[in-house]
Amino acid sequence: MSKELKIARCVECGRIIPSDEASWRVCSMCGDSICLEHTYYMRVKRTGLYDIYYDVVRVCKKCKI
Repeated sequence: MSKELKIARCVECGRIIPSDEASWRVCSMCGDSICLEHTYYMRVKRTGLYDIYYDVVRVCKKCKI
């Protein structure tokens, strides 16, 4: 029995995402797969123990505010 690989596709255009890049090409908010043309970035404020800093996260079009 062979285990079938799940093909990751972009939620916007349906483009196939290569399997070696599928783990990091996801939306940080909802977890959907997104290609590089439909990737947006959002700044997030994070509070640490001693300081406040800003982080940039990858999001899809529907999660972009």
